[in-house]
Amino acid sequence: MTPFDDETVAHVAAGSGVATEALREAAEDVQATIGDYPGLTVDGLVYEWRQAFRDDPLVERRPDAWVLSVPERVWVDVCERAEISEETAAALAALYATEVEGERDGVPLVLLRE
Repeated sequence: MTPFDDETVAHVAAGSGVATEALREAAEDVQATIGDYPGLTVDGLVYEWRQAFRDDPLVERRPDAWVLSVPERVWVDVCERAEISEETAAALAALYATEVEGERDGVPLVLLRE
């Protein structure tokens, strides 16, 4: 499950050269990876990141999702844990960026809330 509708995923996939299903699976893999983080829920991990990082990564808190802008090192770690290829990671970042307005430091990340 992801916070993205089919149209958005298909549009980003078409523009990035990644198959729509591969992009959707990558977003699901990231969500599952964050959900399986040792000792923390998704909400708990977001709370930890908000406390640990110098700049609060929270962009928006929605009833169903956290919209974040995380440091590059966090993005790389998440992609490595989820076993996301570099090509798919670039498309995934573009997908997440559809939920963030304007320029931000960091990499957009959208996670379903628990």
